[in-house]
Amino acid sequence: MAKYLYGASIQGIQEYIYQTNKLQEIVGASEIVANFENKFAKLADSKDIILNAAGNFRAIIDENKIDEIIKTTPKKIMQMAYGITVSQAAVKISDNYKNDSDKLEARLKIQRNRPSLPLDMSINILSLSPKTARPIYTIKDDKLDISSVQKRKAHNDWFDKKRKDNPKFVELKEFNQISNSKNKLAVIHADGNGLGEIVKKLANKTSYNNTQTITQFSKQLDEATKEAFKKAKESIKSYANGDKIKELILSGDDMTCVCSADVALKFTQNFMQEFENLTESASAITDKLTMCAGIAFCNEKYPFHYAVNLAEALCGVAKKEAKNINQNLAPSCLMFHNIQSSNFQNWDKFVNDELSIKNDKRVVRCDFGPYYLNEKNRPKIDDLNSLIRLFNNPDSPKAKLREWLKELGLSDKYAQNMLNRIKEILDNKEAKKQEAKKYENSLKKLNENLSLTSLVVDDKTPIYDILQILSVCGEIQ
Repeated sequence: MAKYLYGASIQGIQEYIYQTNKLQEIVGASEIVANFENKFAKLADSKDIILNAAGNFRAIIDENKIDEIIKTTPKKIMQMAYGITVSQAAVKISDNYKNDSDKLEARLKIQRNRPSLPLDMSINILSLSPKTARPIYTIKDDKLDISSVQKRKAHNDWFDKKRKDNPKFVELKEFNQISNSKNKLAVIHADGNGLGEIVKKLANKTSYNNTQTITQFSKQLDEATKEAFKKAKESIKSYANGDKIKELILSGDDMTCVCSADVALKFTQNFMQEFENLTESASAITDKLTMCAGIAFCNEKYPFHYAVNLAEALCGVAKKEAKNINQNLAPSCLMFHNIQSSNFQNWDKFVNDELSIKNDKRVVRCDFGPYYLNEKNRPKIDDLNSLIRLFNNPDSPKAKLREWLKELGLSDKYAQNMLNRIKEILDNKEAKKQEAKKYENSLKKLNENLSLTSLVVDDKTPIYDILQILSVCGEIQ
């Protein structure tokens, strides 16, 4: 009996999850997406599943099943989550897995570019939901489209399950349940480094007699990401607001979550460290894996999709910088930013408009990152955290440093005089001398060329980043 290499990919997952600004629906959508893997496996009914993660499914299907799977799979998946699109393709198996796999990917690419009619397609006579502009399905509690109804039901099912495990579990319906005392929350996006090249190498080694290598790699990578999230979440549970964290996308090497601004930096650091540890010890993952992340701090009422876009852009910037250090194994690092403008469109424009200070002599950038997990001679997350805790002291000169940033935009000379004056004040007071040494030592750990009188290195300063964290966090960890 002939066999087929079958592939299916889901498009529009992010748009589906972040369609509204209601946490209840975002959480429900993420739960629906998390169930795609089980649904694909059940519909395919195959013992030879090669890939099943992050909305991508590949399996070897018997000839007597392939027609039924092709006819029913897209419909059943799309009915499960109104708003997403399923692309699928199949290739009759030859004696060369790589050639078949390449043909399958080419056909899937063609299918992705073909327009797909939504299941809830509207016509002019239908009333539309004011939040999503999709046809209204129910007006019982609110004017909701069918996708929003599905998401809310998934949220309720998720809550009921959590409540059975923990009677004190709090239902998450609004972002103000996650934000800190300053009404600030954080959106975190993390992504593994160099996975594309690793998967290509594995595909070249894979044959129909040996699909276990790539299958085990995919499975262990997915398990490592989920376990890293679980361990990182557990590590901050004792902190204030440490329990205020919810994963939105957690599959393959991708992670997107929302949490209180207070714990975002520490959680992301722990998550990246756990990911490195778990992938290094996984039997099917022969190369050490690293990860980059972006953190977007925002107000609880800020449009959520803008925050997600910024977090992804920050992750991309971190990846680019990390690759400049090591093309083969980019070190783990993160970037972050506190959103203060109305929207986000482009990071480079953001830097020019909001993170560049121009004075009479030079342009100083305020994005000092990325901040690295373990990389030598680079700004480290631990060293940044030490400085943040130090400047969180009520007697620290943070107010003077805010003035210094303003002065830096007017005159390089006057800004330098201000730093000299801050250092002089600290040195002239006996009680402050030890404190001044702590500042000097901590600044030099972050970068050997930093000091109280030299806060700009290579036309970049870390002071803005430090003040950002101090301004968004209700409690410094």
